Amino acid sequence: MSQWPHVTSLGKIFIKLAPLLAAYGPYVENSTHAHKTLTRLLQTDQKFAAFVSERAGGSDFKLTELLFYPLNRISQYSMSFETILKHTPRKHPDHSRLSRAHGMMTKLYNFIQESVTVSKNRAKILECKRKLGAYFEGQLLAPGRVLVKEGSINVTSKGKKAQRYIFLFNDMAILTKSIQKGEMCRPKDILVFTENTKVTVGKEPHQFMIACEDTYLLESENKQVADAWRLDFSKQIEAVLSRSRNVFGVQLVEILKKDSRQQDGIPYVVRLLVKEIEKDLTVKGIYRVPGNDDVVVGLKKVLDTFEEVKNPFVKASTFDIAAALKLFLRELPEPLLTFDLYEEFTALEGSEEEKSRLKEIIAKLPKENLNLLKFIIKHLINVGNQSSTNMMTPTNLALIFGPGLLYPRVETIQYTLTLPRIFWIVQTMIEDYDAIFGEDKNQKPKYKKKPTGNKKKKIKAKATVLYQYAAQSENELNLVVGASVTVLQNDPSGWCEVRIGSESGWVPAGYLQIQSS
Repeated sequence: MSQWPHVTSLGKIFIKLAPLLAAYGPYVENSTHAHKTLTRLLQTDQKFAAFVSERAGGSDFKLTELLFYPLNRISQYSMSFETILKHTPRKHPDHSRLSRAHGMMTKLYNFIQESVTVSKNRAKILECKRKLGAYFEGQLLAPGRVLVKEGSINVTSKGKKAQRYIFLFNDMAILTKSIQKGEMCRPKDILVFTENTKVTVGKEPHQFMIACEDTYLLESENKQVADAWRLDFSKQIEAVLSRSRNVFGVQLVEILKKDSRQQDGIPYVVRLLVKEIEKDLTVKGIYRVPGNDDVVVGLKKVLDTFEEVKNPFVKASTFDIAAALKLFLRELPEPLLTFDLYEEFTALEGSEEEKSRLKEIIAKLPKENLNLLKFIIKHLINVGNQSSTNMMTPTNLALIFGPGLLYPRVETIQYTLTLPRIFWIVQTMIEDYDAIFGEDKNQKPKYKKKPTGNKKKKIKAKATVLYQYAAQSENELNLVVGASVTVLQNDPSGWCEVRIGSESGWVPAGYLQIQSS
């Protein structure tokens, strides 16, 4: 592969063409709905079925299967790049670009798998919308909304009993006039679940009651059917009630209203987590190394309250605590950089001239979001200043925190292709905090990016690269894991000047294992 001249540009060409893959976004989103529609037409429209059969020409061709061919092609792309990368030497000039291309395709493949699940739910909701027709004027498709169940049951409300066809979602229920074949569902009541909604057992075993603005008695002659409906309603309403008591997954404004321990607009749980993490910022891979899933879930459960918590970190490592902070940010119903500003942020292409524009957009953030954003970025600056030992440079921190700080209402393939711009935004906030946030110089944190230039210790030693590193300025070099470099001198700031081939530049000392001097 190292002798094949065309591979020198394969990664570059693919990365250049990658934005065209955004076309997969609408395709994936609509794939399940399209498959269901096509299946229904083949079963109900004889002329259409005959047309498809005629075009197939008696072969085993199936139009329904053809719909999924483009999605299967993505997995083939990912496997192809994995094979090419496996046989491309690390020192090959296209290796880094091939790595990026492979990473992009792997993320795209994973995204498509997740999107298919979302698409199935979307198709179900669109089918509900079709059944409701013009009778329902509200917006059924909403972020996080899931169709749990639909079916018929008897409902008594305001003294009147009637059979109702119910669409049960995870945040509301639509009670409609019972379905007749070929007839639309006419909504009669919409129950929006709140912390005051309650489900209780009825007087008879086959009954149960739902109390919200009005009271509804639901019943079925079949006790098992009634019990199943009661349990399904109870789960959704209990989840809504649980969210009203929680800190995780709650709007920032609501947290600050309920949090008596918040200080300067920073939720107590965030300040507590950051304080614990900053006790030792030299931990290698902090934020990059995932925490123990069971411990993180347990930690979230302990911290997910407005009540006083004693010794929450007894069984937690720094990685677990760091994972809990990332989880808090990711579970906010809206990202810190907000849905409304998503388009403005991702319109930035990452040039030096756009920093002033970035500052203007950030200034538009709600006060609560801006306060917490500044607090988080200051913390990341503190983490980045220990990058020579913890390996967490601004670039690495941006890769980890970017997707949690900014994402659209509906995550699409187009979103995955704008991630490099989001990474640039977060990296710029870390490296140029004072220029972006414009705080008093005496109060601002400062990312110490460059070597000090004082008391350098000149040496000449061979070293092996332990961790991959991407250069962040003209005086730095890229590092590839396993590569051999020559160390020219050490700097007290934790940086080394090294020579790789004919080039020399600076890299974090902690990324190297010096073999001899």
